[in-house]
Amino acid sequence: MTKGAWAYWPLIPRLFPYLKPYRGLVVVSLLLSAFAVVIGVLEPWPLAFMVDTVLGNHPVPDVIRHVIGPRDRATLLVLAALSGLVLVASRNLMTVVHEYVNTRLHQWIVLDFRSDLFQHAERLSVSYHDSKPTGQLMSQMNWLPDYAGGLLLGIPPLVQSLVTLVAMFVIAINLDPILALLALTVVPVMYYSVGIYAARIVPRIQKVRGLEWQTLSIVFEAMAMMRVIAAFARERYEFRRFRTQGETAAKARVGLTVRQTLFSLVVNTWTAAGTALVLGVGALHVLHGQLTVGELLVFLSYIAAVYTPLETISSSIGSMQQQLVNLQGAFMLLDAEPEIVDAPDAVNLERPQGAVAFDHVYFHYKGRSGTLRDISFAVQPGQRVAIVGPTGAGKTTLVSLIKRFHEAKTGSVLIDGIDVRKLKIASLREQVSVVLQTPELFSGSIADNIRYGRLDANEAEVIDAAKSANAHDFIERLPNGYKTELGEGGAQLSVGERQRICVARAFLKDSPILILDEPTSSIDSKTETVILDALDRLSLQRTTFVIAHRLSTIRHADLILVVDQGQLVERGTHEELLGNNGLYRQLHDVQMGVDLIERLSRRVIAIDPVDGIEGDADGSRALIAQVQRSLAAALKGTVSQEALAHAAALLVQSVEPMLAKDSPNARKILRALRSKNPLADPSIAGAFSDALVELRDLAEDLGLGAKEAYA
Repeated sequence: MTKGAWAYWPLIPRLFPYLKPYRGLVVVSLLLSAFAVVIGVLEPWPLAFMVDTVLGNHPVPDVIRHVIGPRDRATLLVLAALSGLVLVASRNLMTVVHEYVNTRLHQWIVLDFRSDLFQHAERLSVSYHDSKPTGQLMSQMNWLPDYAGGLLLGIPPLVQSLVTLVAMFVIAINLDPILALLALTVVPVMYYSVGIYAARIVPRIQKVRGLEWQTLSIVFEAMAMMRVIAAFARERYEFRRFRTQGETAAKARVGLTVRQTLFSLVVNTWTAAGTALVLGVGALHVLHGQLTVGELLVFLSYIAAVYTPLETISSSIGSMQQQLVNLQGAFMLLDAEPEIVDAPDAVNLERPQGAVAFDHVYFHYKGRSGTLRDISFAVQPGQRVAIVGPTGAGKTTLVSLIKRFHEAKTGSVLIDGIDVRKLKIASLREQVSVVLQTPELFSGSIADNIRYGRLDANEAEVIDAAKSANAHDFIERLPNGYKTELGEGGAQLSVGERQRICVARAFLKDSPILILDEPTSSIDSKTETVILDALDRLSLQRTTFVIAHRLSTIRHADLILVVDQGQLVERGTHEELLGNNGLYRQLHDVQMGVDLIERLSRRVIAIDPVDGIEGDADGSRALIAQVQRSLAAALKGTVSQEALAHAAALLVQSVEPMLAKDSPNARKILRALRSKNPLADPSIAGAFSDALVELRDLAEDLGLGAKEAYA
């Protein structure tokens, strides 16, 4: 057999521990297999007795005569027929019992194996799950474990076939050594056919498995992204993508099945040739008086029975090769090493005071560099810390290190002075509550989703948490209240309602450390006010980290950390950072002006042609678009395009007098506007700042609340 045939066989001993809890069923299964061997050996003899003794002239064998005594032919005929019937009935009865025992074994083994895979998958890092297609993980945890039971239960029939083969060969060689040796001519072919199967078929099995994983991934991805698909009317595109991948997988599966069938055809044809050879030589021996007709029938029965185990062995090994390839896919998941594990001397974290510190922390994702570089800061218990910066600066990654979703490459993250790597992961995460940007709910009732924060909470505690999160009123208006069943993700609720349930979950958990990862970025201003009110209450007497793009929500933070390109570039209070004229000041000034514009009007500012710009209004619009792109590049994705359009229009309007034809600096101002950073020009920056102040005053006069928002 080729080396490839044995490549995955060492996986089988790894399954043996799953048999230990079911030793009794294993023993029963083995005993039934042993009885099947005995019956298989005895089954042809009633026919031989009937042909040679009842119908022929051979004397009754001594063993039978001692048991039944002298009998006439009619009685012997009845006894032979009854013996054959009893043997067949016994075999069928044992088959039924054996099937029941094996089914129980199979189901429990698969459940245990699947449970280990699920538990192990939960221990794997967030990075691992982010890098693997959902279809592959679902296949590895749900479908591939089924092959574990099939493999283990395929071993007893394989052993049974081998034992039956040996027993029948021993009897056959006593009847006619030449015929027995001729019958074994098929064995070498069987042996090498398994090696050919492994070398030619197994790689194709692996390829088909990969293609089917890709098909599953497309299905899971499409179902999860159905809203996006519908919004962009991409149903036909997704269907074509699924269909194309499915056809590729189907063609590969058909090709594989054809080759497997050809393998079985070769094996069966060779055994048929062996049977014909034995029949021809055996008949010749009968003619020469070396065998009786009954003995030839017994021999042919044995040959048929011997070749059936041989075919079983060959087909079983071929089938087991395919099962082993699929099992290897499951072990790929089980063998994946968790990146984050408890240290041998890790301790439980009891309820901490909430002091958090980063000490020269460096981190990067696989295949990338500089995600976080030399991050150091300290937070006192109960402080509210805001983290701001451009998109992709590393804000979410930074707070993920607190929960040990990722591990710092160098440096330390400390809670109450203890390195988080010295804390047990489960106890650490119990002390940290999280409200994510995208509200994530489970299928089940609203009460169960809130109770997820603390599984032993009673109904009154669930309701109190909902009230604290400003969720009680809308829940009570639902037909079934807290018992309302949510579909996957809670899609029948609005984003704001789902987010309030997530806030209630955090209230119920009551952890001393709270992480708010842009929890209001996807909701309207009215709902934002309701949620911010709940989050303010949630933050009381807790160390709170807030990731925010809307700087108006973090003005009163005790400490603001400004992150850019993985580095901590600024830190301080709101007032201190405004005085630094750094990145925070840039973000603040643009957002303040944009927000005021949006409060005053939701329409695009009408722009008259600007003097000094060649052409008509189209030239003004082109200049505004160019300024918008410059602002977007400078702010690195921290402000929406709509907001940037408002800001660019206001900026161009604010410098309109400087662009008059009689202005001596018109060309200079125009060049600055078309540069990569228009605000670098002091004249443009001053004019824009004055315009923002005027807008703020106007907002206050109109009672739009800008003063309260920014004071």
